[in-house]
Amino acid sequence: MKGLTRICWKSPGKIILFGEHFVVKGKPALAVAVNMYAKTIVEPAVKGYTIHSRNLGLTSDLSRGEIAEAYKPFKKILEVITEEYGAPKPFKAVIDSEIPVSAGMGSSSSTAVSFTAAILDYMGVEPRREVVNRIAFKGEEVTHGKPSGIDNTLAVYGGFIRYESGRIKRLSLDLPESTVLVAVDTGVPRNTGVLVKRVLERYDRFPEIFEHVYDAASILVDEAIKSFRESDPYRIGELMNINHGLLVSIGVSILEIEEARYTLIKSGAYGSKLTGAGGGGMVIGLMPSRNFRKVYTSLSKMFNQKTYALGIDHEGLSKCLESS
Repeated sequence: MKGLTRICWKSPGKIILFGEHFVVKGKPALAVAVNMYAKTIVEPAVKGYTIHSRNLGLTSDLSRGEIAEAYKPFKKILEVITEEYGAPKPFKAVIDSEIPVSAGMGSSSSTAVSFTAAILDYMGVEPRREVVNRIAFKGEEVTHGKPSGIDNTLAVYGGFIRYESGRIKRLSLDLPESTVLVAVDTGVPRNTGVLVKRVLERYDRFPEIFEHVYDAASILVDEAIKSFRESDPYRIGELMNINHGLLVSIGVSILEIEEARYTLIKSGAYGSKLTGAGGGGMVIGLMPSRNFRKVYTSLSKMFNQKTYALGIDHEGLSKCLESS
């Protein structure tokens, strides 16, 4: 095996900019791929299908019956690939991700996408995007049951998408010039399923009120798309604040989220909001690039340096320039 080239593929994480939670009732959302990546490195092995996560510190053999829960999506992906293309030769796969886990940034999808592409390439099969997207989604079903398809689509194609009731539309958008998307991990763990259930229960208690909140959220997404097209950071920021207010009204914000939001705004952000399920996880803000150092210093003290300046990934799935 010595001297054989390793194969490496990477895919980006994602941020939901507008519309989270409201999609459950068929309303639209705007999401974007960001420049934090999960990569999979594959090389030949003597036997078995070994997979190792540098982040989790777990090693398992996908050819065995019993494997760690975290690796069941990868086992499913390997089964689908084997059914369609035959069994690959023995390999060792290493998963290495810089995307925060359980923070609403699509970590599981990005690893599933990079793993799928790397295994196909290892087998001599061209990892065409539509094929990788379809197979990786099978792994996502193991993790999430009924995933929307947002995360794996962004991990494969990059850029911006508008999602509504299962329909995904790719958009040609970008951040306004001289701005940066800042993300802060509150470090507070949350359970997405529990939060979604709690919101739906509140909706059922106050349907006449919530209908208006959800309709407002729907209009807001298309206003946000218009503001991105016009490259208007002030309007995007204002819409972020409005979206956050709607999320507060349905009960998914907590003190740590509000502390992060107001620190971002005090540091010059045009606007800020929670992203994802809420109840913890990530807070995002759009700000002038020149202000990031100021916010990084203050937020790093509060949140143990879990603060990120994010750019937009427009490429999506790609082969790594280096493979180790």
